[in-house]
Amino acid sequence: APRGKGKVQVTKENVQLCTMAPGKVFGELAILYNCTRTATVKALTNIKLWAIDRQCFQTIMMRTGLIKHAEHMEFLRSVPSFSNLQEEVLSKLADVLEETHYEEGDYIVRQGASGDTFFIISKGKVNVTQDEWKGGEAELPTTLSRGDWFGEKALHGEDVRLANVIAAEDVICLVIDRDSLRQVTGSLEDVSSREYESAEMQAQFEAEAAFFASLERTDFSVHQTLGVGGFGRVELVQLKNEEGRSFAMKILKKHHIVEMRQ
Repeated sequence: APRGKGKVQVTKENVQLCTMAPGKVFGELAILYNCTRTATVKALTNIKLWAIDRQCFQTIMMRTGLIKHAEHMEFLRSVPSFSNLQEEVLSKLADVLEETHYEEGDYIVRQGASGDTFFIISKGKVNVTQDEWKGGEAELPTTLSRGDWFGEKALHGEDVRLANVIAAEDVICLVIDRDSLRQVTGSLEDVSSREYESAEMQAQFEAEAAFFASLERTDFSVHQTLGVGGFGRVELVQLKNEEGRSFAMKILKKHHIVEMRQ
């Protein structure tokens, strides 16, 4: 990019395309792709340029992208509906968040309108208002700013907006819609259900393990042999104090376990 005084001439196959003055840029394709130059740029006067190579540009962009991705994940962790999600799920959600810009006075959400999007404020402030029964607007005692969110009910399937959200200044929101969320995680209800079932199964497993650890072989009565093999046999047994509970007990030969170092 020329800086200060000076001009350059752009030609292609000996045909002049244009001249460029300070503030203009050229060569941008080279930092994105490994391709040949599509035109010739020749200095018409003494000039001074700012230059950056592809590797440096890509390193900066990668670092910037990683920082932004980490910031988005922190925003997501602050939302109760997302706080218990696994890191890989949060990372995928952070990838699908879209930045949307609003100017002061823009309606981000209108009361009564349908919508399926959820918003996290990345920059700026918004005012929340609600229409009165007699018309007009009554401002709620709520001003939301960076890190706050709104529209969460839309992710649960409630389409109608309950309030207006208006940009109080230039605002940047991170936005995700219901379909994008479900593609990554399923519905929030499904996520909560899976987490509940997983915790319930873990608790049940731990309770059963503690129960069997407290039993001795003498607590069981043998009813019949179910099978015999080279390593031992399997017996049908019942608890002496709970005859309604039957189990298959595998009985191994101790000397075989020692020989096999198991």
